[in-house]
Amino acid sequence: MAGFDEPERHLRPKTTTASFRLDESAFSVLQEDARKQNISVNTLINQLVLAYANFDRPMKRFHMVKVPASSFKHILEAATDEAIAEAGNSTGMDVPKTYIRAKWGELSAENALAYLRTTADYTNLFEYSEVVRAGKVNVTLSHDFGPKGSLFLQRYVQAIFEPLGKMPKFLPDENAVSFEVQ
Repeated sequence: MAGFDEPERHLRPKTTTASFRLDESAFSVLQEDARKQNISVNTLINQLVLAYANFDRPMKRFHMVKVPASSFKHILEAATDEAIAEAGNSTGMDVPKTYIRAKWGELSAENALAYLRTTADYTNLFEYSEVVRAGKVNVTLSHDFGPKGSLFLQRYVQAIFEPLGKMPKFLPDENAVSFEVQ
């Protein structure tokens, strides 16, 4: 479907050469992690800088809090379904609209999906997968937070798409939220 595929994701980005001085202990950690991931230190540093540029830096204005997944799951388990639904709705109506407008200039289904992709890439809240078929985009957000996590994410996504007048059709299950957007 035209418009849902981000062509810039498929182009090789331009690079530039830079030189930096790093704390020796920080460089040792980078070398160790690069070796464990079977990538170069250069690739790892580029990934870290992209995470800062594409997510951490813009999210500073929202006072982003990084919480371990197990803590988030405990919070969900302690809350009522009504409280989780309201939290998902409030969260989806808040930050995503501002982030989407600041980064892409307008609220649209394409940009809402790009926001969800970015969130998946940089937060570990969920894994994002997408299939485009017959003019419809089928998205699955897989997570490890159980049924209450699915409830939260479904309400979160509904709140993102509600101002667009394009309410997705949902198929939630225990560890995933699947939805279709036309």
